[in-house]
Amino acid sequence: MQREVHLARPRADVTNSYVASITPAAQRNMSVFLCVFVCAFVCAMPFSFAEEAKQATETGAKTTKTSVRTIPPKTQPKARKQASKETSTKPAQRPAAKRMPSKRRRTVKRSVKRRVIKRRNVKTRRKVRRKRKKKAIWVPRVDVIGERPAELDSVAGSADVMNEKELKSRTPLNAGEALRTMPGVNVYAEDGMGLRLNIGIRGLDPVRGRKILVLEDGVPIAMAPYGEPELYYTPRIERMKRLEIVKGSGAILWGPQTIGGVLNFITRSPPRKFQLTAEARYGSYDYFQAQASVGDTINKRFGYLFEVLHQRYTGPTRLNLSATDVSGKMVVRITPYNILGVKLQFYDEMSNATYLGLTTPQYENDPFANHAYNDRFPIRRVGGSLNHKLLLGMAGLINTQFYAHFVRRYWKRQDFNRSGDGGNVNRIVDGSNSEVTKGVADGSSIFFKDSTGNRNREFGVTGLESRYTVEYSLGPVENELIAGVRFHYEHGDEQYLNGETAQSPAGSIRDQESRDLFAIAAYVQNSFMFLNRKLKITPGFRFESMWFHRRLDRTRVTQPDGSSVPTDVNVSENSTMVAPIPGIGISFEVSPGVFLFGGVHRGFAPPRTKDSITSDGEDLQLDPEFSWNYELGLRMRRGNYFMFQAAAFFMDFQNQVIPPSESSGAVASDPNNLGKTIINAGQTFHAGGEASVTFDLPAFLKAPLRLPLQLSYTWVPVAIFADGKFEGNRLPYAPEHTLTATLRLELPVGLNMMVSANYVSEQTTDKGATKLPSVDGLVGMIDGRFLLNARIGYTFRLGRRSVGVFVSGKNLTNSVYISTRRPQGIRAGAPMQIVGGLQGKF
Repeated sequence: MQREVHLARPRADVTNSYVASITPAAQRNMSVFLCVFVCAFVCAMPFSFAEEAKQATETGAKTTKTSVRTIPPKTQPKARKQASKETSTKPAQRPAAKRMPSKRRRTVKRSVKRRVIKRRNVKTRRKVRRKRKKKAIWVPRVDVIGERPAELDSVAGSADVMNEKELKSRTPLNAGEALRTMPGVNVYAEDGMGLRLNIGIRGLDPVRGRKILVLEDGVPIAMAPYGEPELYYTPRIERMKRLEIVKGSGAILWGPQTIGGVLNFITRSPPRKFQLTAEARYGSYDYFQAQASVGDTINKRFGYLFEVLHQRYTGPTRLNLSATDVSGKMVVRITPYNILGVKLQFYDEMSNATYLGLTTPQYENDPFANHAYNDRFPIRRVGGSLNHKLLLGMAGLINTQFYAHFVRRYWKRQDFNRSGDGGNVNRIVDGSNSEVTKGVADGSSIFFKDSTGNRNREFGVTGLESRYTVEYSLGPVENELIAGVRFHYEHGDEQYLNGETAQSPAGSIRDQESRDLFAIAAYVQNSFMFLNRKLKITPGFRFESMWFHRRLDRTRVTQPDGSSVPTDVNVSENSTMVAPIPGIGISFEVSPGVFLFGGVHRGFAPPRTKDSITSDGEDLQLDPEFSWNYELGLRMRRGNYFMFQAAAFFMDFQNQVIPPSESSGAVASDPNNLGKTIINAGQTFHAGGEASVTFDLPAFLKAPLRLPLQLSYTWVPVAIFADGKFEGNRLPYAPEHTLTATLRLELPVGLNMMVSANYVSEQTTDKGATKLPSVDGLVGMIDGRFLLNARIGYTFRLGRRSVGVFVSGKNLTNSVYISTRRPQGIRAGAPMQIVGGLQGKF
């Protein structure tokens, strides 16, 4: 009997035999693994011992100085009086003190004086400590929420933070694995490796993360945040210190693409003292990763941090990933109120990533087959930012940030179809995943052509933003004002090259164009605080103004016989757009640690430049996509052992513009209406609730160990088309239920363990909400799935140095499930994977 296509099931037949699979290449990887770790340890020893010797010398010097310290003349009588009182508490000891040798008497008097000085100067030393804390270097970065729990508690809207300790305990292999544990978030991986972040919030379509704004240290990271917001580059989760998500009215301060909210990746800052770290991992499917960093803060005025990461990963679908990430941060404290930060980053990736998935019969025979082995996906990104913070007394701050990045994404893809039309067939793969000489044109086979379609894109982005923050009072009302302006520019070049063979990375130009965009955004937000800051009302307003330009040098032109021929053209057109974006949020502290919050705000997403202007040079005068987001929630915190947040939400998403992009599952545009096929889905409704809770019983009992239990749940009963042809249908990739449970154990001796379970209910995959799977695999329901992950580790501590070892397991039930049917067929989720590693901090 033929088994069901979508149900998760154990994969006993493809279970990885880890010991038997150690190939010569794997042995070389393990050798490199050990060499990197040993070299890092040996190099760190001199620095670490030098640092300890320096501290010991300083301590000794301070001790010597204290031993000869004299009391100022004005304080001597008082010190004698206090010393006399102390020595007179036991009269019997007076004669003994008098009979002591003179040298001993001098020693006793000196120790008594030291105790008196120590007692008298307690307050002075506290002031010194505060002063020293202020002098500690302040790293210029842009947070959406903030690092302290109080900053999250007072947010007038739904917000979530994943800190560094949680990230380390999970050891995620990609950003999606970490984000799917947060409430309201839905993530799917189209390649089984999480290289492209497909993330949706509260029922929004996750494809390429188009409906949320993704930042790294407050800087947009999309290829072109306004004109091409797809996330072909995702920050490496291994570099992150914290993740922040804001879904409420606080998103007014950010833009564009804020329909669902704002996601901010926060990278690590320069350490206060010299620190060298190294980590190496090896795991199933030839997974290998090496990472190292070095940083220090010199004289509390100059700090630096340099990190390098390299990863190689064959993967279950043989995508043969090779990625390198190099980054550096420098911070200069020019004056106590004048701080400058510089950040540079380089990323290079090569893989066999493809848009092509599997047909239904192919998936049933081998869920991890990859037949598009000629496809190549190289991407290179260079980015940087310059951040300046000027403190204006104790209540004001001006933060100015300049940012820029360049992305080059060249994608070589072998042409194919499922019908065999057009000739020039290079090979045919049938439903049994076998290459045959003759296939069946029923959708179960894939016909590869002896040609390629090479999609080359380059984007340059630059911007300048200045933000002013000040606290002030109006009578009994305390206020916090945030106002700013941003200038943003984007330029993109795109080519489509027809290659003559299945391996051609170049060819004749079919399409060529360039696009420009200039945007100005201004915003203001004021928090009115009443009742001793217990009630906070925060209205805000943002205004976006954009200018688009599209120029086509070559495109396909429809001929009288209906065919399309690449032709040189000179088409150029401009378009403009403005968007007012209001919002208001309210937060009320009912009792210490208990907050009610609610708000209404408008989300905003401009149409892509190539959607606004057609290939004929026609300005379609499209309006931006808007949403009205409403939410009401409760947030509670008790010490470090209990945290709870729950929110009910409703989203009215209007005027949606959906182009027929292949990443969304579209096969092709209408050849008789090239460049004009725009699908307007109209209006959609999203409603539901989300909740998260963390409870640590040992922390409540003040026990030395930690055992936090974390639960997060998202319920989206309403995610439907509100009008048009698909009215009443459920939106694709909007599961009704998402549940995550995580239990962590941390012992003082260095042992730590984690178990995490994640459940996602069934999902539709197309606007028609088709239930039965099609033969070609493009549509059909995706059944619910359950994933179980675990990690165990131990850390050996030697003073400031530490060495850790860990083993983590992903999908421990080894379930086979469909992750997505996009872009062009079925993609299976990652199977069971075991990863082990060594970590060192010196």
